[in-house]
Amino acid sequence: MKLSVVIAKLLGVLGLGLAALATVRPFVIGELVYSWSASGMLLGLQLLLSVLLLYVADQRQRGSDIAEKAYPAVIMALLLWVCMVLYWLRA
Repeated sequence: MKLSVVIAKLLGVLGLGLAALATVRPFVIGELVYSWSASGMLLGLQLLLSVLLLYVADQRQRGSDIAEKAYPAVIMALLLWVCMVLYWLRA
């Protein structure tokens, strides 16, 4: 199994786990609350990106053609999400 597939699956599972945990018990970072009511858009994007990471990792493991284009796109989307979270934390 390729290292990129393992990393993508780990990030996908980690993202889904953290989103589930934030649903049950919201994270409080300083004065900011990471929950569906306070930051639903970020949490929704986290769920979407986690599912996409798992899908692309599965397609990449199978050697699918779509994975060659989708994998870099999902990685860039994940980096943009991290930038959005960092901006949200700064506000």
